[in-house]
Amino acid sequence: MKTTYYTVTMPKAPREMRLAIAADLHNNRFEAAIDALRREKPDMILIPGDLMDDVELRDPTSRGYEFLRLCAALAPTYYSIGNHEIACYHKGNPWRKPTPRPIDHESLDRIAKTGAIFLDNDSIAADGITVCGLTSGINREENRPDEATLSRFANTAGFRILLCHHPEYFRPYIIKTDIDLTVSGHAHGGHWRVFGQGIYAPGQGLFPRDTAGMIDGRCVISRGLGNHTWIPRIFNTPELVILTLKQG
Repeated sequence: MKTTYYTVTMPKAPREMRLAIAADLHNNRFEAAIDALRREKPDMILIPGDLMDDVELRDPTSRGYEFLRLCAALAPTYYSIGNHEIACYHKGNPWRKPTPRPIDHESLDRIAKTGAIFLDNDSIAADGITVCGLTSGINREENRPDEATLSRFANTAGFRILLCHHPEYFRPYIIKTDIDLTVSGHAHGGHWRVFGQGIYAPGQGLFPRDTAGMIDGRCVISRGLGNHTWIPRIFNTPELVILTLKQG
């Protein structure tokens, strides 16, 4: 795992802050990520989905719960829903996209007990900052966000941070709003990277445009902490992103 650093200056930022983006753990081992978070001392930890699969959410012993507990002990932690939390119960039939099903109450209770703040097409405000979790919109062959949630959030006051698992939502849906900052994952850096170009990303296909880095100075894409397939990542080290947000 590597730590990648970005600095963004934004006029509406209420103060200078360090934000950690911990995307796509996929219930893998997390010791290196927690060690890095302890060193970096972020003011806020943002988890934009795919922490674990829907089946793993139903298992109280899943690593993702311990990761949430450790993160919440370090800094305010916000967790939103990726496609794996709600639409990965297709074991044995991986090419079929199922209809998403809601997270069960027992899993929601376990998440709450970790101390992390769970956001499902919802937002929360504190100290001049509003954080929204835009839930994955994957539904069989369709992949689009809940635009009503996006519209409501775009019209809220204060500095707005959007947890949006899918970076492919940014250009068609988010860039036209004045949402201040979007953090994403999902693309896994394109899985294989050649000369800085990802090879494939779900939702974007071959040679995808948006797999890592920044878009428009307002969207930060993490390559993710883990892997969910037996296919290895090549020239694509998992990463924790540390974003320094400055006033200006």
